[in-house]
Amino acid sequence: MKNDKLVLGAVLLATSGLLAACGGGGAGGRTAARTSTSGAPATSSTVTPAPSTTTTTTAASRRSTTTRPTTTTTASSPAASAGGPVAKGFAPVSFTAVSADEYWLLGTAPCTDPVCTSIVRTTDGGAHFSAVPAPRVPLGSGGLSGQQDANGIGTLRFADALDGYAFGTGGDQFWDTHDGGSTWSAPGFMSGRSLLGFGTGAGYALALVGSCQSGTCSSVALERSPVHAESWSSLAVPLPSGVSGVASMTVHGSDLWVSATTGAAQANQVLVMSTSSGSSFTTGQSPCFSGLGGTLSATSAQVVWAVCPTGMLAEVLRSTDGGRTWTGLGANTGEMSNGAVLAAASDSTAVLAPGGATQLLRTTDGGSTWSPVAGTGSGSLGWSWAGFTTPTTGAALRTSSAPAAGEQLWRTTDGGASWSGPVSFG
Repeated sequence: MKNDKLVLGAVLLATSGLLAACGGGGAGGRTAARTSTSGAPATSSTVTPAPSTTTTTTAASRRSTTTRPTTTTTASSPAASAGGPVAKGFAPVSFTAVSADEYWLLGTAPCTDPVCTSIVRTTDGGAHFSAVPAPRVPLGSGGLSGQQDANGIGTLRFADALDGYAFGTGGDQFWDTHDGGSTWSAPGFMSGRSLLGFGTGAGYALALVGSCQSGTCSSVALERSPVHAESWSSLAVPLPSGVSGVASMTVHGSDLWVSATTGAAQANQVLVMSTSSGSSFTTGQSPCFSGLGGTLSATSAQVVWAVCPTGMLAEVLRSTDGGRTWTGLGANTGEMSNGAVLAAASDSTAVLAPGGATQLLRTTDGGSTWSPVAGTGSGSLGWSWAGFTTPTTGAALRTSSAPAAGEQLWRTTDGGASWSGPVSFG
């Protein structure tokens, strides 16, 4: 997805884990839109939702939860000994940052164990990397929206140097650390539930969860805890039973947005919004079509960017009033696949990967115009994720066909105008 100023999916405390701004001020994890063969008419016009309603939670809607006594301090691969060297062949699937110089990657490295999930960290902008212990669970493919990791973890978020989260959407794999990754625990609130979305902001960790079967969910709630503690409470979310297990969530400070398909027969997803870290919500209309997924990326309390699949293709939209209305930005982007990736650096600047082996596109005027980014097209099968830690510093995961297939980390320090890579972890 996966804060602003980190969509970098993570993640400074003031922003979300989804920018493709990398989740709030920090970098978020890799995101991908779900591919669907069902058709829905694409549109680039302004969407004006129906009148909003407000739901306020009360003390009765909250419940304290305890922590499962499950922790792990065991290295899951040769790359996972704290402070040790990075195993040769490390391949990333998720990126998260708390500053331009300090960031982590979740991935895998060759090992003799059944589980080879690994985490690496740098504090000097990538000049040197060291290994960090990882939860001893399988590695998923990554992503907060669309791609689900029901049986493993595919996304990594750190809110600061000590407090981090590793999880997969669509299942109950959710782990957190409060000592920089030396140990990981699995909070008890996930028992019998699935994770639909996650973000950090205003000092809170926010997990959207539900009881899900056969792709639909009931009893959707927002679990909230201070990032530095294991003190989770449940907040009511105005989403009915029958919500799709594929949802998009973005957080910026105390503001958060959730877009989800409901069981109601309506063209667009429901958009629920909060300006109080989930204590109360308003309900409106999402720019994304029901049943087709999508991603949201907030860069301020007022500006939210969106990538919405339309069937076989996708479109980019932007809101400047906190999600109440949306304007299409596709006049100069050309056709985009359902796997299009957007990384928003600020309210006006963003980078777009339309899908396939194409050049990145960049806008500096809020999406009115887009220009190709030189040197970002050749030798690539596509960009699977991108996000910004600051308005100038960002990262992207690129699938390369040569010299060796796999994900590569690329970096920018000029707001996406140019990119360098691949970054070496050895």
